[in-house]
Amino acid sequence: MRKASIVGPVVLIAIGLVFLLKNIRPDLPLFDLFMTYWPFLLIAWGSLRLIEILVLHFRGSKLPISGVSGGEWALIIILSIIGSSVWGVQRFTHDGFGRIRVGGMEVFGESYDYTEAPSNVKLASTGRLVVDSARGTTRITGADIDEVRVNGRKTVRAMRREEADKANGQTRIKLDKAGDTLTVYGNQDRADGPRVTTDLEVTVPKGISVEVRGRSGDIEIADLNGEVSISSDNAGVRLQNLGGRAKIDTRKSDIIRAVDVKGDLELKGRGRDIELENIGGQVTVGGSYSGETIMRKIAKPVRFESSMTEFRVERVPGELQLSLSTLTGTNVVGPITVRAKSKDVHLTDITDAVSLDLDRGDVEIRQSKLPIGRFDVKTRSGDIELALPQQAKFVLNAETDRGEVSNDFDPSLKVVSESNGGRITGSLGAGPEIKATTNRGSFTIRKMSPAEAASVEAPAAPKPPRTPVPPARADNQ
Repeated sequence: MRKASIVGPVVLIAIGLVFLLKNIRPDLPLFDLFMTYWPFLLIAWGSLRLIEILVLHFRGSKLPISGVSGGEWALIIILSIIGSSVWGVQRFTHDGFGRIRVGGMEVFGESYDYTEAPSNVKLASTGRLVVDSARGTTRITGADIDEVRVNGRKTVRAMRREEADKANGQTRIKLDKAGDTLTVYGNQDRADGPRVTTDLEVTVPKGISVEVRGRSGDIEIADLNGEVSISSDNAGVRLQNLGGRAKIDTRKSDIIRAVDVKGDLELKGRGRDIELENIGGQVTVGGSYSGETIMRKIAKPVRFESSMTEFRVERVPGELQLSLSTLTGTNVVGPITVRAKSKDVHLTDITDAVSLDLDRGDVEIRQSKLPIGRFDVKTRSGDIELALPQQAKFVLNAETDRGEVSNDFDPSLKVVSESNGGRITGSLGAGPEIKATTNRGSFTIRKMSPAEAASVEAPAAPKPPRTPVPPARADNQ
């Protein structure tokens, strides 16, 4: 009788884990990972079968006639066809027909570089600039001038120089002025066949408003006083020293960084990392961001909404960090409201009220100074720990349905232990109400030690902005 193989159960487990991970983390780019790394399934499959045969050999058992059965070969062929087709469609839509890349090298075609002649157009300081460029990096810088200066560098990938020269002639940068609005067209899509990428360097009057529309390529804007609007399918966005409102809409981004923005800031779409520092206006973030979000020195309310997490705070004089699994806030002004499906929450020195509602996640709140605000903490599965100043006054009502309760704050608080859970109740003077509930987890309340309070109050060394690996050129995105 033919021995059963472990390959089938392992594959079934792997498929189940993938679907489970997608349910728990719907914002993870699992489809993109499958498109790129699906051949590892074949490698793992072959490795398991090889290990099985080696085990049979060393045991002296009868070896199978064929290492892979006919049914498995059929499944391998189907998987290869599906994986290759999905990858090919993704490459076609991403890079265009005829572009094949192996190890980052182009198999067909060659890159040809061109320089656009500089263009200058008068524009009032109250005017508006629109940049419509499909592919390439766009850098816009404000200056004390009364005109718009445009410089461009172009890369054309083609099979022959003649094709590249023709595409270069078809995709000249065009400037079109209508009233107080100047539009810069990249015209890359006019090329008949070759792929064209245009990098723009634009210097503008400081007071104008700017709108950038693109398909792929980084966008950098600095030293402007007018409003900024950005819309792109795939872009890393960097803003610095802006005096007006900024709005960013990306379907995909590796990073969005904004520093020294005086007006409101609105982000929406999809992407990875977000870094915001010294923002004078209100911050609104909506969409799906799978990386790390860092906020420092936000002067007005912050609102963040995604499919997994929602939080609101009044101000962030200190720092707030959000990742897929944790939310950490230090020196944040409330009221702060957090709702999340799965998130560990760590808060330190929160001013005003705190309201947390979690499906899963541990909660730690540390307060080193008075007064404390009202707390309403709920987690269906997770531990809750409160560390408060020794002189804190409050009314406590905490309970757990399944877990331990621990009172290291004051013996006058009443502790009741039950078969599976327990509760702590009591009043320590006239103070705010603290409510804490966990269905499955422990609850602990303790005093903040002097050494711990001193470490919290000590100013942290300023963190330099992260410098990620620069994204590849637009034709590689």
